[in-house]
Amino acid sequence: MIENLINKTLTGKGDSDKHSLLLYSIVLGSNANTIIELGVRNGDSTLPLVMGAKETNGTVYSVDIELSTLKLSDDLKEHNKFFLDDAINFLNNWEANKKIDIVYIDDWHSYEHVKKELEILDKIVSPNTIILLHDTMYGDTCPYYHSDLTENAGSQWELGGPYRAVAELNPQFWEFSTLPWNNGLTILRKKYSSKYK
Repeated sequence: MIENLINKTLTGKGDSDKHSLLLYSIVLGSNANTIIELGVRNGDSTLPLVMGAKETNGTVYSVDIELSTLKLSDDLKEHNKFFLDDAINFLNNWEANKKIDIVYIDDWHSYEHVKKELEILDKIVSPNTIILLHDTMYGDTCPYYHSDLTENAGSQWELGGPYRAVAELNPQFWEFSTLPWNNGLTILRKKYSSKYK
């Protein structure tokens, strides 16, 4: 199974394939127990997250407004809970005191939507939580951020998309870095919170 992730990372043609092994490794490295995945589609990101969760005895809470086509083997199914829901609604209903280890954001990419997700996450994550945002360099802009405020008027990329939502975060409280391939994967971490003194 790991060989498949390695092969996908090296040769995959999908828009997030080159992040497959990284997602798996981040779950293992953080010994993540609770992982939230916002946006599932065909499960390209779900599979490495769930494979990692199996190793850490964790759970991936996958959220999408549409059903996924991903079929997991029985040994992986027990580490994945799918929610047919809007990501913002799901986050608003998250138990405030339930620790979150990793959040993977790859759902609707509009600036306003991602900004709202980050505002909610600001209230429910700690500095130990790793937030991963895919597509901050969408549309063949790698290695540059997709930050055009006028391109694709009326689409989810209008007004700057996910990169603008991240770039506007206060650097006193947040830090981020982006892997500049496969549409960009931004790793975001909260540096400080009065909730976690």
